[in-house]
Amino acid sequence: MKDTLPPLVMVGCMLATGCATSPLPNTPAQEQRVARGPWSEVPAVEMPTGDTSIPIDLLRDVANALLQRPGAKVCDPMTKRPIVGLSTEYCSTVYVAGDRDSLSWRVTEPIQGNHESCFPFFAVQDDDHPASQVWVVGYIHNHPCGALPSSLDLRAWPTDSFRPHIAMAEVRLLPGNPRPAVYKNTGIEMASAMVAELQDGTRVFLRYFPTGDVQQWSTTKEGWVTLGRCTPRRDGREPQCDKPLRLLRE
Repeated sequence: MKDTLPPLVMVGCMLATGCATSPLPNTPAQEQRVARGPWSEVPAVEMPTGDTSIPIDLLRDVANALLQRPGAKVCDPMTKRPIVGLSTEYCSTVYVAGDRDSLSWRVTEPIQGNHESCFPFFAVQDDDHPASQVWVVGYIHNHPCGALPSSLDLRAWPTDSFRPHIAMAEVRLLPGNPRPAVYKNTGIEMASAMVAELQDGTRVFLRYFPTGDVQQWSTTKEGWVTLGRCTPRRDGREPQCDKPLRLLRE
């Protein structure tokens, strides 16, 4: 939608490897976009995970499956940019399912995009739970060349805080939260994420929030490190950040 979500050195869609995008809100076509879950290749991660947002265990499992898809890691070694017709972005919708006392993190099978974008879904039909126990909380996508989130990534999700089948974050919330996802007394934070594999084989895991906070998983610290806070630009240029975003090199 994180589209991705992330990111994994700050350049915009025009310079970097891609971005998750979403259709215009409140369109009939969008209303019909319903994904099925969970993705059979990615096991559900049961609460509690020690985190109120997309957990690293889920991101690792998604990366193991998603980065095996055709074109997911294809990148021009000279230009460090995606190759049209070969590089491919994929989007998996992230959701939680269950009730306050038994909740799990899940993803849908990824939707294939092109070399610079993919389209997350806005609703999920889960095989194990009724619609009343399913909350969409973001998306995960890949950037073939491992770039940081673009402006389109940062604003692709959520699209409309008043649509009842999109769960807004309890903590990093947007106005109009109709029905937040809650585990026991803890709200689930809305976020999107990106996974990528760099040319040296290093995997990068980023997640970003409606507040603009961009975080990277640190294997050294075994925790999330905030790289900065960014505001997307409507003209598609790279986001405006409070400091230059740079990937951790570990």
